[in-house]
Amino acid sequence: MNCEQDNINTYCDDAEAMFSVGRRFLYGNGLEKDLNKAYSLLSKAAAIGHTQAGQLLKTIDVGNLTADNDTVTCSNDEDQALSPDLQAILNHNKQFVATEAYRKYVTSKYPDKKIAIVTCMDTRLIKLLPAALGLKNGDVKIIRNAGGTITNPFDSAMRSLLIAIYELGVKEVMIIGHTGCGVQGMDSQEMLRLMKERGIDDEHISLMKHCGIDLDSWLHGFDETDIAIQETVDLVKHHPLMPKDIIVRGYIMDSTTGELTVINDVK
Repeated sequence: MNCEQDNINTYCDDAEAMFSVGRRFLYGNGLEKDLNKAYSLLSKAAAIGHTQAGQLLKTIDVGNLTADNDTVTCSNDEDQALSPDLQAILNHNKQFVATEAYRKYVTSKYPDKKIAIVTCMDTRLIKLLPAALGLKNGDVKIIRNAGGTITNPFDSAMRSLLIAIYELGVKEVMIIGHTGCGVQGMDSQEMLRLMKERGIDDEHISLMKHCGIDLDSWLHGFDETDIAIQETVDLVKHHPLMPKDIIVRGYIMDSTTGELTVINDVK
C-alpha cells in the first residue's frame, strides 16, 4: 500500500487518522483485513503519541505478521526504501516503545559490577556471552569490535576503555576472544580484492597508502586467538594512561557452549 492509494498522504501526519484506518485494517471494518497494514499504521500513530494506538498494538502478535512486510508507506517516510528485515526491526522498535516494554531494562550509565568487557562482534556472542556470564542490563560495559582485540593503543576501543574507567567507575577489564573467530587467519589481500569487486578503485587504495596507512597490517587478522588476546591484555595493562590498580585478564569463550578458558601468559 502506498501514499497514492486512498489518498493516504492526507493522514500520514495525522495520528488520529492513522489510528482510525489502522484499526479498520485490524478488524476488517470497511477495509480488507490486513494485519501488516494495521500494525504499520498503528505503530506510526503510537510513535507520535497516540495512546490508544499503543494500547491496540499490544493486542497484535508480531509473530503473525507476514514475511512480505506489506506495510503502509508515506511519501515523506525516510524508511520507504529499506530492506524488509530493517523495516521489521523499525516496526518492532515502535511497538517496543509504545507498549513500554523497555521498562524492565531501565538502568543507569554506570556498570553495577564495575567491569568492562572487550569482545568480538560475532553474532554468536550477542546473547550467548551475557547469558553465559549471568549478566543483565546495566551490569557491565561491553565494547565490541572485529576479533575482540586491541592492536593500536589509541584506537576507539582503547579510548572507550579509558572512558569507562575514568568516567564510569570501571575497575576490572575482561578481554574475551572466542573459538572459530572470523578474524583469525583473515587475509588483507583477499579483503582488498573484495573491496575492488565492490567498486573501490585502485586510486583510493593508493591514496590510503600514500597517507601512511599500512592497509596490509590494518586489515590483517591474527593467527592464534590466545596469543592475540594475551597481546591485548599486555597492551591494556601497560598503556601509559592506564591506572596501575586496574585488573586486566584475558579469556577465550567457546562459541557454542559459552565456556570460558582463562588465558595465561602464552608468550
